[in-house]
Amino acid sequence: MRRLLQSIRFRLSLGVALAVFATGSFVIGGIYLWQVRQLNEPVLESRPLVLQDVATGQRFETDFDVVFEGELQRVAVARLELDAYREALNQLRRASFAGLAALFVTSFGAGWLLSGWALRPINRMNAVARDITANDLSRRISLAGPDDELRGLADTFDSMLDRLQDAFDEQRRFVHEASHELRNPLAVARTNLEVALGANEPDDLRRSAEIALGSTERMSLLVEDLLEQARHGVPELTSSTFDLAQLAADRAIEFRAAASERGLQIATELGAGEYLITGDGPAIGRAVSNLLANSVRLAPAGSTIGLVVERVGEWAELRVSDEGPGIHPEHHEAIFDRFWRGDDSGSGSGLGLSLVRRVAERHGGTAAVTSSPGIGSTFTLRLPLPIGDR
Repeated sequence: MRRLLQSIRFRLSLGVALAVFATGSFVIGGIYLWQVRQLNEPVLESRPLVLQDVATGQRFETDFDVVFEGELQRVAVARLELDAYREALNQLRRASFAGLAALFVTSFGAGWLLSGWALRPINRMNAVARDITANDLSRRISLAGPDDELRGLADTFDSMLDRLQDAFDEQRRFVHEASHELRNPLAVARTNLEVALGANEPDDLRRSAEIALGSTERMSLLVEDLLEQARHGVPELTSSTFDLAQLAADRAIEFRAAASERGLQIATELGAGEYLITGDGPAIGRAVSNLLANSVRLAPAGSTIGLVVERVGEWAELRVSDEGPGIHPEHHEAIFDRFWRGDDSGSGSGLGLSLVRRVAERHGGTAAVTSSPGIGSTFTLRLPLPIGDR
């Protein structure tokens, strides 16, 4: 009961009823006063009693009214008119009070119905808000009807849900990408530490330890980039000049231990001279690591993974080829979509190739694939060379 009395619907209904009651009271009261002034109250006409002092002969009037016998009929009629007048006023008062009570009840009922109709969109908003969960922000109010204040409120609520959905998707994307980006250097560090533990020669131990140290340093930089991205969104690309062939050689060394565990070989063909690229070296290095990680994961045991860097006109091309299951031509573009996973993706997250393409496009380059089922795949990362080196 208390909840009902505190509801907006009850308060609106009561407010409407009170407003109508006050207006009705003013109108009916005015009509009553006007009627009272229009009706003339009958007055019993009588004559004052006149007395005369016998000694002095002075005459004076008393406060007593006297009705003489000949005027009895007139007085009776006057009294009847007076009674009828007073009864009419009493009936008018009773009718006014009854009308005001009926007006209050009727206006409260009408206010209850109208407020329920007006607040129906808010009830719909409440229902949608109750159905929304932390993992499902897909519900929308989509309120139809006139473009009034409640429609504007519903549209604002839907717009807020759209922004929350985008923020939720961005957060989920960030978590997926962070885990994916950290997985490759972690795998490299772990593999080389395992090799170091089983190494018999000091040189092998030192080489494995250096590779593991380099992976941990890359992880530290990556964590800083991810934190910066979490605070401010997509970070700006850093700009430095580096040798793409040397970067590819470093990544090949990091993955050789993981490839050896699966009986794979990484054959490099890095050409002659330098392939200077101006851009974000760590980001491009992560793109190359993603390509190598996919090949090491999917290539059949005993096969060879090729890593080639060469100049093609005004571009520097880096190609990673393997003899894996291959990709059907109709999926050549879809594999670069975020979270796309084919039938032979194994434990992949569907993020690596989308990150590769994004890095390439942010550097003004491209990422593409040439593949056929059962034959293997070749992924090409093409980056523009500086104008002076073209």
